[in-house]
Order: sequence, then C-alpha cells, then structure tokens
Amino acid sequence: MTLPIEPPSAIALDIRVLELLVSRICHDLVSPVGAVNNGTELIEELGSEMVDQALDLISQSGRQAAGRLQCFRVAYGAAGGRSSVGVHEIHDLARGWMAGGRAALDWHLSPADMPAESRHGMGKVLLNLVLLADEVLIHGGKVEVRMAEEETGGVTVAAEGRTVALGDARQAALEGIVSADELTPRTVHAYVTGLFARRYGFGLAVSQPAPDRLRLELVP
Repeated sequence: MTLPIEPPSAIALDIRVLELLVSRICHDLVSPVGAVNNGTELIEELGSEMVDQALDLISQSGRQAAGRLQCFRVAYGAAGGRSSVGVHEIHDLARGWMAGGRAALDWHLSPADMPAESRHGMGKVLLNLVLLADEVLIHGGKVEVRMAEEETGGVTVAAEGRTVALGDARQAALEGIVSADELTPRTVHAYVTGLFARRYGFGLAVSQPAPDRLRLELVP
C-alpha cells in the first residue's frame, strides 16, 4: 500500500490533534523527569549514603529526558523541516531515543547514500518513521534503517520482533483517513507522521511481508 501525496494547501490540523500530541509528549517525558525528582528525594531523605546511586539515577534520567526533547524538537517542531537535518543527526537522535528501550537500532544508512542536497522535511519524516517502528514493537525487537532495495532513492524502516502491531487504527491514522475525533494518544503519532510526509511531498509505502516484520518505505 502506498499513501497518496497531497499538496500542502490540502492539509489542515484540528486542535484535537495538537491536544493529543502534547499529551503524548508529556507522557513520554513523565518517566525520566520523575526519575530525576526521585533521585533528589533520595538524597534529601537518606543523605550521603545514597548520593552515588541517586546521582547515577539523576544523570541517566536527565540524559534520557534531554534526548527525548531533542527528538520531539525535530520530529514535531519546525527544526525538523530544514534540509540541513542530515543522516548523522537523525541517527544520533534515533539512537538516543531507543537507548535502554525495548528495541535495538540497526542503522545501515550513511550520508553517501543520500542525495547531496536533501529535500526539506526528509530527516523529519525519517525520524518519525523510526519512532513509529519502535512504537509498534510491543515486546521489543529491532528497528532496521537502510536504503530501499529498489532503485527508487527511498529509505526503508523495518520493525522486526515477536509482535509487530501496526493495527487497523494506526494504519488508518497513517493514511489520514480518520477524523480528529477518532484519534487517540496511541494513534496520533502515526497520524502526524503521515501528515508530515504529505506536507513535504513524500510517499509512504507500507507492507507486512511476515507477521513479525513491518516495512515502512519513505518514497521521494
């Protein structure tokens, strides 16, 4: 299945989408920010005997929170639309997002694989596809990023694991064939991923060649 490309003038954003997106961002930041707070409380309550453990917790959680904020800045913010957002930056952001998570990142994309002048929004949409692939791996697995096998100049993001669940609701959201009222915090990321792809003039090809593998291709 290949999602249609729509002109920017045909794309509108409902206020409910913004509300759901903010809810998702807050949900993903609650855990690491809360862990920083827990670390400071350990020091206050137990004193010097817990300083080393508390500082480790604060440091690790602080890095995780910062990494997620950087991802959101590119994935959802205006910064991601720049053509200067390159492969190395997207790789670093994706690696930071997935560090310590359920899935491993298997990255096979280099700057040499990409056009000398990247199109606006390409890095943004690619990062969103990586986050989507990570999201559908319910029990963990692997997210693989590489050039498409066909000579289309496309990039493939594949999710591979015991349970790969894009599901009808996420697929409909990705295609943009749902109303804002039908979206949920679980499907809003798929929705904006498809929205950004259409906004920047990219196609998305979605296939599931096996129950344990989902293939998302970014088509220039």
